[in-house]
Amino acid sequence: MTDMTLYQQLAESIGFGESKRVPQMFAYIADEDEARFILAAAPPATVEEIAERAGLPLDKAEKMAGPLFKKGLIFKSKKTGLTRYYKLRNFVQFHDGTVLTPGISQEYLDMWKEFEEVEMPVYHKMIREMGAKPFMRVIPVNVTVESKPQILAFDDVSKMIEESEVIAVTNCSCRTIHPVPDVPLEVCMQLNKAANYAIDRGTGRELTKQEAIEMLKMCEEAGLVHTVANTRGLGYILCNCDNEACGNWPDKEYAKYHTAPSRFRAVVDSELCSACEACIERCFFDAIHMVDEEDTAVVDSEKCMGCGLCQVPCPVEAIRMVETMAVDSIPNE
Repeated sequence: MTDMTLYQQLAESIGFGESKRVPQMFAYIADEDEARFILAAAPPATVEEIAERAGLPLDKAEKMAGPLFKKGLIFKSKKTGLTRYYKLRNFVQFHDGTVLTPGISQEYLDMWKEFEEVEMPVYHKMIREMGAKPFMRVIPVNVTVESKPQILAFDDVSKMIEESEVIAVTNCSCRTIHPVPDVPLEVCMQLNKAANYAIDRGTGRELTKQEAIEMLKMCEEAGLVHTVANTRGLGYILCNCDNEACGNWPDKEYAKYHTAPSRFRAVVDSELCSACEACIERCFFDAIHMVDEEDTAVVDSEKCMGCGLCQVPCPVEAIRMVETMAVDSIPNE
């Protein structure tokens, strides 16, 4: 009989102790000894230390480390000549890491679908009520913006790429669970530490800086929004999110609770606007509408997330991005 208390502990460790399905997902991809190994990998430790903590034979623990790393259930670091392993720390790591495991079964992906349909709305409500800081942040597409100070690297995807030492691309974990026809799948970029991790796991392939810039342009043409971790630093992940499968905005109301807008907003020049409505079709957030009497597009600044996608298809360059927030409003690490 399976000892579900081990999997319950794993669920609790990533903040989902009340979930019925998260322990089941852990049980699907890790046997009981593997669960003991994962739980024992906190704080970070060598295989020998983990084996002792978990009560596992050393030779068995040594054989577990590699597969658990490949599954995205543990991470590793090499300092002072020693390889130490540590358990996954949060729900995002569990989601992105395990979903992208090479050869993962459709049955496991279907478990995620069921969880997101049945349980995730409850957690979305809890997050809204808690008033937690948005986890992700939109950054504008690589277009000209009106800004007095220099645009900083954490606001400019091209600068993020230029300042990265290693770049990798993986499949989008959200679209891996929920395929979206005609939307690119392999567009989730990992930078530096995360890139090395993806390459080492076999979930990502390395890109040159030029290849990365070209991929970002392709994402903008495809109507995908760039998002990064909501910190001042460059971070390690640059997502390119769609309007159907993305977990950053399962609904328009939730978008700003989980994802902070950029410090820019779109503005339409009514004298230039040709009323083609291409911008309306591009907006994920219902932030643009037509004003009949003026026959022009208008942006609702309260709804606009400042992604800049509306600029891309505009045939007359009637839309510009204007800075609206001070740099100091963006959180620190």
